[in-house]
Order: sequence, then structure tokens, then C-alpha cells
Amino acid sequence: MAILHITFSLSTQGSLKHAIRQNRLQRDESVLSIDDIFSIGPLSSLEERNSWLEAYIFKDNEERELYEENHEEWKKKIVSLPCDVDVWVWYSQNTHEEIGLRFIMSELIDKCSMIYGIDATKGLKRVQPNMMIRHTGELMSDLLMKLRSEAKRFSNNECQQLAKEWEGLTQNSSTLRVWQNGIKHVTEDALDPIIIERAQKAHAELNEEWLIPMRIIGETLAAIDDYLSEEFVEKRLMTLAKQGLFEIDGDTTDMYSYHIKYIGK
Repeated sequence: MAILHITFSLSTQGSLKHAIRQNRLQRDESVLSIDDIFSIGPLSSLEERNSWLEAYIFKDNEERELYEENHEEWKKKIVSLPCDVDVWVWYSQNTHEEIGLRFIMSELIDKCSMIYGIDATKGLKRVQPNMMIRHTGELMSDLLMKLRSEAKRFSNNECQQLAKEWEGLTQNSSTLRVWQNGIKHVTEDALDPIIIERAQKAHAELNEEWLIPMRIIGETLAAIDDYLSEEFVEKRLMTLAKQGLFEIDGDTTDMYSYHIKYIGK
């Protein structure tokens, strides 16, 4: 039986493709990436989502075009999916991939293919119990191969329930969602206290007045037990700067061309 693997990051897609080639499975298996970050941005409509991403996340037209091309590619493959291809969805317990699972289930609900899920967080407890991950993209190809045996088929009721949960998510106007033993909608500024605390910590540890933004962004992402984008944290830094909490020196169109310092109020 042919298999279409669905992942929610390009890194997972690359590692899985490598694993398939190494084990000579490529004749019967293919990998498709839904390259998005479902923890951020509106989910109510594709048009609204694209507008938000273009305003807050995409750096230039090239990023926007790559996003749109990827969307068109996987959409075509899902539409033309034959019945004799099983679908394996790879995900782990974080906001982005859990929402992605529900989204793709809504796309597959009317298809005749068998749908399986591999929960990497759950599977690692058996194959690598001392390892913790924020998202599936952290796993190397050898571990992904070990997790194949964790594939569990979703029942029709489970598929319908997940698709229904996706519809519920689209009814909320939030632009930020976090994982707290489940998907939780929060205000867009909910992580600002962590950003500020990490900036203060970095200033103290480095004993420097000005910091590169990646230091604060990296510290913030490390402190959040979830999967977010660097661009979203940078967006919040810019917002906090407009509020007078940070001062910026340099060209903000390039993350590596400016410095930032926390000044508080």
C-alpha cells in the first residue's frame, strides 16, 4: 500500500524523506509538508490569514510567494489523492502541530483514504524516554524510522471529531494560541512578560547595554514550552518598542542589522 506522509514543517519533511531513501521505501512513499505555523495568526479564513501573515510575518514578496506556492502544491495533492494511498500524519503535542492535525483532518474528511497518526511526543516515551521535544522537526531521520511502529489508524468518529474541532478553532478570532494540556486561545500580548523578563536577564548576564534581537528572541523561545516562530516574537518586540519599553538602533528590516535594549517605563 502506498503512503503519503504529511508533516507540519520543512525540517520534518526533509528528515522523513532522508529516512525513506535510506531504507529504500521511496517507490511507495512520498512526503508532503504543510509549511505553516498554526499557533499564530487568524484561522477564520485563508484570505484573512494571508493578510495577517503578510502584514506581520513575511519579510518580503519572496517569502509570501513561497508560502502561497507551498499552499497550492499540497492543496492539489490532497484534492487528487487516490483511495489506494494511506495518509500518515506526523505531529507532536504542541499548539502548531495539534492544530495542524485538526486542519488536515478537515481537508481529508471526505476522502476515502485510511488516515493514521503518529504522535511523536507519545511515541518517544517508548523509544527514547529521556528525550523531550517541542516539535517533530527536532527529530533526526533514525528516530523518525523508529516511530513508524507508533502509527495508529484514526476511526471514522475520531476523524469527524478532529474535523469538528478545527471548525471550532476557526470560530475564534484570536491570533495567538498556546498549549496548556490542550489548545488555548490567548491575547496576542500574552507572552510579552516572558519577552521582557528574558531581555532583562540577557542584559544582566552579558552586562551589555545593547543586544542583538536574536539573543532575546532565542531566550524567549527557549522559555516557552511550545512552538512559535522567531518572526512572531520579533513582531512583539517591535510592538513593545512602540510602547516605549525598548529602544532600537539600526535597520529593522533585517533581524541582524539592528540592536535593541530594554528601557522599561
